[in-house]
Amino acid sequence: MDSKGFLALIVLTLQNVSVPLLMRMARTRQAGADVSLAYCVPLLVCFQEVCKIAFSLVLLVREQGGVAAAARAIRSEIVLKPYMTLRLGVPAGCYFIQNNCQQLANSYLPAAVYAVTYQGKTLVVALMSVVLLNKQLQMFRWAAIVGLAVGVAMVQCAKAPDSVSKEADGSALLVGLAYAITAASMSGFAGVYFEKMIKAKKSGGDRGSGGGGSSGDGGGEKRASQRARAPSLWIRNIQLALFSLFVGIPTVFTSSTFDPTQPLRGFDAVVWGLGVNNAVGGLIVALVVKYADNILKCFSNALSTVIGTLICIPLFGFEPSAMFALGGVCVLSSALLYGEAFKCPFPMCDDILFAGDAGGGSGGGSSKLAMQKQKKQLQIDIEMAKREESKVNA
Repeated sequence: MDSKGFLALIVLTLQNVSVPLLMRMARTRQAGADVSLAYCVPLLVCFQEVCKIAFSLVLLVREQGGVAAAARAIRSEIVLKPYMTLRLGVPAGCYFIQNNCQQLANSYLPAAVYAVTYQGKTLVVALMSVVLLNKQLQMFRWAAIVGLAVGVAMVQCAKAPDSVSKEADGSALLVGLAYAITAASMSGFAGVYFEKMIKAKKSGGDRGSGGGGSSGDGGGEKRASQRARAPSLWIRNIQLALFSLFVGIPTVFTSSTFDPTQPLRGFDAVVWGLGVNNAVGGLIVALVVKYADNILKCFSNALSTVIGTLICIPLFGFEPSAMFALGGVCVLSSALLYGEAFKCPFPMCDDILFAGDAGGGSGGGSSKLAMQKQKKQLQIDIEMAKREESKVNA
């Protein structure tokens, strides 16, 4: 691993570790098990989006080489493309719901339980990919999906409380589980929807540029020009954040936890730190994620879950049980298997699970074509994973 890959691993791991810990601390440090006394979650999410817009604007100006160029980029990609901007409202709304549900889930679930449960978003991504993108999953990925479902169920059935959850009744865990599943579902659906939107745009561009046999060089120049005009990552962040504010501001004033006489009730240093971490951390991850391949990201998720669980023991009085440990191992190993971070240690199982789609009786030509399709799909998956990592945190 080179120095850039090592830096990406550290940044991704620190971000993944900090989010559930800060959320649990912010939600319970003042209010304890009584969530009605905690800060207004939609208000904090709106603060995160404002920070994200501000930092994205600074990075966009730096990327474009000046304020005037950045303004032209915003006009051309946001103002002059209303249809594309409106379509981004769907993933933006999903991410807003995800952000709220993540924090509400940490009001009821111990941070370690939440972190393991949230790994179930891989299951949602896989199922949504089959439904929305018509992907054909290989056998090893279906095995990983089953392992994820079993592991998450084991974690939820395990008795692994912390000092705050001991004070809550049994129904609180079910409420927290519902919020965690909703957050994972929104994150998974938004990522796949965004991928579908990008693929539809690319296929439309390819059809539009395919004019005839004599336009070989011209077609290549067109495609290069289209790639050069690809919207900036920071513009996408600005678009998503603007839509989140459009949904979030009305939600703040209708929230039962919002007090107009004391709008910042419960906002202390930890809460402000959580907001800045969620906003800035996601942007920092976006800067380094291009140096992280799929295996490194899977390894980072697994490592951060283990580190976070160990920190929860002295920080929150977390009491992991054998069932929790077994379920956690099942979830993490399934996530690593799904990301192809490792293969089965038994050759026979390995041949069955990782059997390629290129087999068949049509000869070497079809096998080569299938391998090319797999390589292209892998490149698309890696690119979309990078885009998803650049959105809201974790």
